[in-house]
Amino acid sequence: MGNYSSSLPYSIDNQVGAPHDHNGWALHNGKSTDSNATEVTVFVGKKPSLAKTPVNPRFPSNMQLVPALHHYNHCRKLRHPFILKVFATLDTDNPAAASTEGGAPAAAAAPSSATTGDLIIVTEPCIPLSQWLLQKPTSEQLAWGLECVVKGLHFLHSSANLAHGNVSPSSLYVTRSGDVKLWNFSLITPVAPNGGGPTLHFQQWEQACTPDTYRGPERQSQAWNQIENAGVHAMDSYSLGVLIADYWYNDTTTNAIQRVPAPLQKAVQRMQTPNLKMRPRLQPLLKCPVFDTPYQKLQLQLEEITIQPVEQKIHLWQQLGQQLQSGQNDNMSKDVALYKILPLIIHSLQTITGNESMLAQDMYRREVLAMLVPLFYIEEHYQDPARVGKELAPLVAKLFLVPDRGVRSILLNQVVFMTKHLDKNALNAAVFEPMCSGFNDSSAALRELTLKATLSLVPYLHSPSMEKLSRYLVRLQGDSETSIRTNAVIFIAKIAPHLSEVSKQKMLLPAYSRAMKDTFAPCRLSALQSTLQSKSLFSMQDVATTVAPSVMPLTLDPIPDVRKEAFRVVQIMLKDLEEESQRLEKLGTHNAPGTTAQPLSSGSATNSSSTPTAPASGGSSSYLSGLSSWVVSSAAGTAQPTPVPTPSNKPSKPIVPSSTTPVPVRTTVSTPPINRFASLEVSTPAPAPAADDGWGDEDDDDDGWGDDDVDEDPFAKIGTKTVTAVPAPALPKHSLGATNRGGGDPFAAFGMNGAAVTKPLGSSGKKLVLPKTAAVGKKITAPPATKLAMDDDEVADGWDDF
Repeated sequence: MGNYSSSLPYSIDNQVGAPHDHNGWALHNGKSTDSNATEVTVFVGKKPSLAKTPVNPRFPSNMQLVPALHHYNHCRKLRHPFILKVFATLDTDNPAAASTEGGAPAAAAAPSSATTGDLIIVTEPCIPLSQWLLQKPTSEQLAWGLECVVKGLHFLHSSANLAHGNVSPSSLYVTRSGDVKLWNFSLITPVAPNGGGPTLHFQQWEQACTPDTYRGPERQSQAWNQIENAGVHAMDSYSLGVLIADYWYNDTTTNAIQRVPAPLQKAVQRMQTPNLKMRPRLQPLLKCPVFDTPYQKLQLQLEEITIQPVEQKIHLWQQLGQQLQSGQNDNMSKDVALYKILPLIIHSLQTITGNESMLAQDMYRREVLAMLVPLFYIEEHYQDPARVGKELAPLVAKLFLVPDRGVRSILLNQVVFMTKHLDKNALNAAVFEPMCSGFNDSSAALRELTLKATLSLVPYLHSPSMEKLSRYLVRLQGDSETSIRTNAVIFIAKIAPHLSEVSKQKMLLPAYSRAMKDTFAPCRLSALQSTLQSKSLFSMQDVATTVAPSVMPLTLDPIPDVRKEAFRVVQIMLKDLEEESQRLEKLGTHNAPGTTAQPLSSGSATNSSSTPTAPASGGSSSYLSGLSSWVVSSAAGTAQPTPVPTPSNKPSKPIVPSSTTPVPVRTTVSTPPINRFASLEVSTPAPAPAADDGWGDEDDDDDGWGDDDVDEDPFAKIGTKTVTAVPAPALPKHSLGATNRGGGDPFAAFGMNGAAVTKPLGSSGKKLVLPKTAAVGKKITAPPATKLAMDDDEVADGWDDF
C-alpha cells in the first residue's frame, strides 16, 4: 500500500473485503500508530482501477471514479452518531491536504480528479450489513438497527436538507456495538422546491449506482420536478420501505412481507406507495411498538448519557452493575458491553480523575464508585486478556488517587485480578506505589484490607518495593487493631524468603520478638508459628543465642495454646541444635560455631588467644618458670572449658609451630597484649588511669579479660607478701608485643627481650628509663637471660605487664 506514515497516523493491514463488494473500495483492517493502537477500518480506492471499472455493467461508460470522489468529499463533512465516523482521509496525489479527526477543515483537502494515486478513508471498525445479518441478530437487535437507519436519514433530511439517494444494503455498515450506520454517499444531493431538485450529478449517476429495486417510480420515469415538490424524504422513504420488506427481515423459507412484524407492515406499505405526497416522513415511524424494547431503552440511555445529569448517570451505572453481577444481562450483548459501555466508562473515568475540581465534589466521586463494578466485570468476563492490561494500567494509577474509601475498597478487592493481566512494572508503579497510602489510613478496615490485598502482590514486587513493604509491616506491628498486628506478623513470615540478607538480619527476629510480647494471644501464637516457618533463615548460632531464648518465656504463657506451641517450637529447635552439635563433633572441632580452630603443637602448651606464644629458654629455669609450668600442668589436669571466641577487634594469636624445639616468632602487633594477671596480691589491684593504659579509645576493664575475668586470682594462695600494684605510664611496645615495667624481668627465661630495669614509681628517686625502640625490619638480638634474685620487696615488680 505504500508508505503513508508521514501524512496518515494509521497502518493499513490485511484486506478483508474486495472492491466489487463495496462500490469499488477495498476494505482493510488497520490500527493507529500511537501507543493506544486503536483498531480501525480502512477504505482504499485505487484511482487507476476506479477510472477503468464501470459502476454497472449495463452502463459501461459510467466509471467508478466520479461517484467515489463524490463520496470521498461528503463523508468527511457529515458527523452524526448514526453516520459512519471518519477518523482520517488521504488523497495520495495531495498528501499535504490530508485531513484527520480534529484537524483542518475538510474543505481544505479537496480530492484530486487525477487518475493516479489512492483515496484512503479511515473509519471506526465496521462490517457490511450483509455480514451482520448472517450472525442471526435477535429481533430486538434488528429493531434497534432499523431505528439507527431511520435516525440517520432523518438527520440528513431535517438538518442537512440532503437526500441520501442510494439507500440499499451496500450503503449500510454495522459497528461492533451493533449500531447500523449510513455510508456510500456517492449520490447524496440536496432536494428543495423551485429548482432545488436533484443535482445533475444525481440525475446522471443514480441509474447506474442504485439497484432498480430501490428506485421509486418517479426515479425510473425521471420525473425530477415531482421529486422537487414532494419533499426531501420521498426518495429515501421508498428505498427504506423496500429494504425492510425485502431484505431486513428476509427469510428464504417464507414470503418476505410475512416476516415483517405486524405493527410495521402497514407502515412499510405506505412507504412504498407510488404517490410521492403520501409517503410518510421517517421520524414518526419510530413510534411503532416494535421499537419499544428493553434493549432499545438501554441503547438510548447510553446514547444520551453524556448530556444527562450526574444523578441519572449514577443510577444507570448502578443498575448496570447489578444486572451484570446478578446475571440478568439478557438485554446487554457482549458486543454492546465491550464496544459501547466499556469505552464510555473509560472515557468518563479519565475525564473525572484528570480534573481535581471534579474529584473534590462528592457527586463525581460517587459516579466513579458506580462505574467501577461494570468496569471490572466487563474486563474480566468479556474483554480479550491481551487488552486488559493496556486498558487498566494507566487507569488504575489514577483511580487509587481518588479520595474515596469506597473506590479504594473496590480496587483492593480487584488486586488479584490485576496480577493476572498487568505486567510487573505496571503492578509496582500503578498498583503498589499508590496503594501504600492505605497503610496509613485512619480507617482500620481499610488498613487491614490493604494488608490482605498486598499479599497477592508479593511475588511480583521488585526489591525496592519489597524493602518498602517490610518497613510498612514493621510499623503495623504497633497498630491499635489486634487483627492488623496479627496479620502483620503472618505477612512478615510470608515475605521473609523474598527479602535481602541485610533485611532478614535486621527485621525478622526483632519483629517476631515484638509479636511474642504482644498482649493479644493470637498474635503471640502467630509469632511462634512464623518463627518456626522462618527457621531455615536463621543460622544455628542465631537459633542458640537469640531465637530460642526469645521463645522460652512463652513456655509459661497464660494461654494453653501459646504454651503448647512454644514447647513445640523449642523442641524442634533443640533437635536441630543437637543435630548441629553432632555434626560439629564429626568434624573434630571443639570451637564454637563461627570460630576458627587452632592446632596445638606437640609437647608444648598454647597460651591465651590474646597473647603471643613465647619460646622457652633452652638452658635456664627459675622459680617463676617452674611456677608457670606448675600452673600449666595443673590446668591440663582439669576439665578444659569451652574456648571463648576471639573477638574481631583483638589481634590474632601466632601459632606455635609443631616441632621439637620451638622457634621464636617475630610479629608486629598493633596493640599491646592483654595482661592476664595484674599482681600476686589477693585483693584486686587498682586499675591504671584510662589516659595511661596504652589502649587508646578501647573500652577499659580491669585486667584485659573483659566479661570473662575470673573472680579469684590463681596465685592467691601463694605465700607472698601482699604488695599493692603501682600504676605506671605506658611504655613503647617491644618487637614481640610485650613491655617490661618491673625492676627485674622474671620471664627472661622465656626468651623475651629485656628492658632497662626500673623500680616502681615512688620506691626511688631515679627517673624512669625508657628502652630504645628497634628499627623496623632489623633483627633484634636478645641479651642472655640472667637469674634474678627475688626479694620480698620486689615480688610484685614485673607482673604488671601480664
